[in-house]
Amino acid sequence: SKKNEEGKMIPKNAMFVVQLNSKSLKEKLTWDDIKQSNWYNMALAHYQEKYGVTNSGMKKILDNPENSGIDLNGSLIFFVAKNSGTDGELVLEGSIKSENDFEQFNKTLDSSAAIKKDGDLNMLTLYGKTVVAWNDKHFVYAFDAGDARSKFPPMSGMGNQSNIAPLVDRSVTLSATCKNLFSLKSDSSLAENEKFTNLLKENGDIHTWINSEEIMKSSSSLGMLGMLKLDVFFKDNISTYTVSFDNGKIDVTHKGYAGKEFTDFLKKYSGGNINTDMIKAIPSQNVLGVLAMNFKPEGIKELIKLTGMDGMLNMYTDKVGFNLDDFVKANKGDLILAFTDLSMKKEVSDDSTMPATFTKPDFNVLFSVGIGDKPSFQKLIDAGKKIEGEMGRNDTTISYGQNDKVFAITNHQHFLNDYLAGNANSKYDFIDKLSGHSIGLYIDIHKILSALSTEKMNDSDHKQIMDASLNLWNNIYVTTGDFKDNALTGNTEINLIDQNTNSLKQLNHYFDTIAKVEKAKRDKEKSETNVPDSLIVPPPVDTVGHK
Repeated sequence: SKKNEEGKMIPKNAMFVVQLNSKSLKEKLTWDDIKQSNWYNMALAHYQEKYGVTNSGMKKILDNPENSGIDLNGSLIFFVAKNSGTDGELVLEGSIKSENDFEQFNKTLDSSAAIKKDGDLNMLTLYGKTVVAWNDKHFVYAFDAGDARSKFPPMSGMGNQSNIAPLVDRSVTLSATCKNLFSLKSDSSLAENEKFTNLLKENGDIHTWINSEEIMKSSSSLGMLGMLKLDVFFKDNISTYTVSFDNGKIDVTHKGYAGKEFTDFLKKYSGGNINTDMIKAIPSQNVLGVLAMNFKPEGIKELIKLTGMDGMLNMYTDKVGFNLDDFVKANKGDLILAFTDLSMKKEVSDDSTMPATFTKPDFNVLFSVGIGDKPSFQKLIDAGKKIEGEMGRNDTTISYGQNDKVFAITNHQHFLNDYLAGNANSKYDFIDKLSGHSIGLYIDIHKILSALSTEKMNDSDHKQIMDASLNLWNNIYVTTGDFKDNALTGNTEINLIDQNTNSLKQLNHYFDTIAKVEKAKRDKEKSETNVPDSLIVPPPVDTVGHK
């Protein structure tokens, strides 16, 4: 079927949707595991400190979330939508297991709130800001997105305007939002959206839906981007992600959809397989990360045309000696970016305000592209030299050169020489993972952390967290750019050191270690600010007249 049940109460203009497979998540990480963690107990202590001793009703929920009346074997869905004239709404939806328990749960959240009946719906406003509505099968919590944004610092110098009293009672509009969701027609929801249905059919613990077109519609101003023809990129632009917490790894499947015009473009100009020979030519066995791509150079030209920038770019490039056609002919369509040989080196400071010696990271960077037509490529090099001269730059830390096949830029001359000599034929385990795709990314987290950990850490807290990180993170593989079933498909694989334990359990243990360190740090600071009673000098006793 092209239809789905979960989308019946999600508006089709939702900008962002997250579906949690509660059943699989609680099987992989039980509530008992969570209750034994330091981060949970810190959060509980914070709640008790802020709101007083936890009442019996809340304690019952915290002991076992099943007592909330929510069906935790069903889906929990969170989405963000924005209707005209509003700041947008944040909504949490799910299924009811026990209507009576759910009612009691909400009374526990706000004992002063009164339940109102609206047809077969129960409506309740929590703290005057959040509205919850439910019947015997489903529940909806609606939050004002503007109120949520006010909890964060402003992004500009305009200051936070959230203290201005709203002209409309938000509880009224949020109540209307809840009612509309329960009566949402199928053609106005995601229930009949085939792409959303396909997303939910994928095996995983978390499903995410991002509607870029709706996000752009909600943007009040695009600034300079408004001058470009971006509608072709954002028309029907949907991104989906499926996250699975497996033994020893976190697996993410991603897909990207576009409108017909841009889909046709992607079908025509999507790249082939990455050039693994360029990766093998890297003159190092200590690779920290590699990005490799294969693209059709003519596709870059057509992409620029789609934005309407081709005329302006040609005017500028003509002044420095090349045009877009030269760029297309010059490039073969192969590209790599690599980082290798990270180490911490001691440096002598010539700044009196700094320590006499300090350490800083040192590593090799390599950027390389395949050469197509040599005369055209020479035009690009000459143009680069001209631009550099006009800008008055003479950066001696950058080295560049070429052989018959590739052009390369590095930060060390010896590394450039070794690469261009082409004598290396390095065997990397990650090549098999990346080959066969048009875009591949590899990051060795463990090598990076190992290099950084060689620096002596005087802070024991930092050392504990570094040790925990070394015991957890291994590497990341990302492959994408492959066009299949009218979508750009890809996969991200985050591998952990322990390959036998579920990754969600490992993440819980990792954050528990961080919370433990933080708790010890807070307890120490708290004890240092409290003067012990033994150090308090008692006032002198007046014995006069008491003999």
